[in-house]
Amino acid sequence: MKTKTKSPKLWSKNFTILTLGSFVSMLGNSVSGYIISLMIFDMTGSVFLFSVFTVSFYLPKMLFSMFAGAYMDRFSRKRVIYTLDFTSAFLYGIIFLILFMQWNFYWLFLILVLIVGSINGIYEVAFNSLFPNTISRDVYSRAYAVSSMIQPLALTMIPVASLIYYNFGSAAPLFIFNVVAFLTAAIFETHIDCPEGHISAEEKKVTFSSYKEDIKEGFRYTSKDKGLFAITIYFCVMNFASGAYGTLALPFFRSATDHFAGGERQFPLLFSLLKHLGAFGDWLQGIFEYLCNDTATLYTFVMAFGVIGRLLGGTIQYKLKYSHKMRFTISVICCVLIGILDMTMLYLPARFIMLCCLLTGLLSIAVYNIRLSTTQAYVSDEKRARFISFFEMLFAAGNILGQVLSGILGEFIHGRFIISAFNVINLIALFAVIVANAKSVKKIYNIEIKEDSKVKPKA
Repeated sequence: MKTKTKSPKLWSKNFTILTLGSFVSMLGNSVSGYIISLMIFDMTGSVFLFSVFTVSFYLPKMLFSMFAGAYMDRFSRKRVIYTLDFTSAFLYGIIFLILFMQWNFYWLFLILVLIVGSINGIYEVAFNSLFPNTISRDVYSRAYAVSSMIQPLALTMIPVASLIYYNFGSAAPLFIFNVVAFLTAAIFETHIDCPEGHISAEEKKVTFSSYKEDIKEGFRYTSKDKGLFAITIYFCVMNFASGAYGTLALPFFRSATDHFAGGERQFPLLFSLLKHLGAFGDWLQGIFEYLCNDTATLYTFVMAFGVIGRLLGGTIQYKLKYSHKMRFTISVICCVLIGILDMTMLYLPARFIMLCCLLTGLLSIAVYNIRLSTTQAYVSDEKRARFISFFEMLFAAGNILGQVLSGILGEFIHGRFIISAFNVINLIALFAVIVANAKSVKKIYNIEIKEDSKVKPKA
């Protein structure tokens, strides 16, 4: 007689609160970050100043994530999370008042973004350190598939936020939304009660010297493990290329009116089909003509395809079952394809850029899920926050370097050429760092988690 084994529960109270709280937080930050970026670019019209603004977010994020790890391995990660969300609610309330009073000073937004970046750097370390404590190792892959969908779901609000900003002529209503969202998240997060076994009474007594030693330990721990070090270095380079795309894509769309001119030229097959739909078809043709003329809105529309790709990727990762021995190979193939797509997409018509964004979104989720689920399972709870700090610091450093360098070069060189060159560097690093250290990286990526060995019984 076959006995039914109770499958591990994924959507426990703690996992649900932390996941939804993170979604709300990321939703608020995504909306505010994008809208402030648009405001700054509209205020200055400079690619370089636009990149300076973006760096102002990532630089404190990098520094604070570096120092946060040692703290998170000694104190309550849950308390840090809800405290930061309460703080963010207060901060976005201040931004609302500034916009309401129409104090559009560039330096004032820079200061606020420095604070937001600092909060984000600490929050990410706290969230990623606490997240594994809310789930069983039996459901790691599914849990991180859900986690990988948080950001794309949050990004679905960006097109809506863009429309509100351009139609209302102010971003103030969006920041009222942020205040409510962060307050709600923080209140629910106070009810998380998962165990935090890394905390002990003795460890709470921290001196400056012991804190400094903890930070050094995070560097030593990661650098001594060839696999972890290779993964960290490569994703730093990958984010370097991503920084160039994030800095130069919007200015490219804003200036490439000739490249995207003519709705029928951009979407020939679609227009030929719409011609047979009468008035409704004419209306849709008008929308696509408008998109091709208003390239800032087209950029937002293209971004939406990346979001859809990430959502599809997260759904596939949640449902898909494949051998853990294939993770390394799948990750390398996905990284190669992402690099090629990012390198070439801005030379193509709008319809193909949308397809490329869809594919890169789908593939990036596979890379994200494999990296995060395996490294979190591989690193012990006592060292997890310190490893995450080191990783996040280099990850952000790569993005900052990519943004600054591309912002400077973007004043003299066409953005498409810079993005292509940076992605060539990305592909070289993939083979020089990940593939060259395949044995050490496979030890992490191909680690067997409990759910890998579970086989569904035959009916």
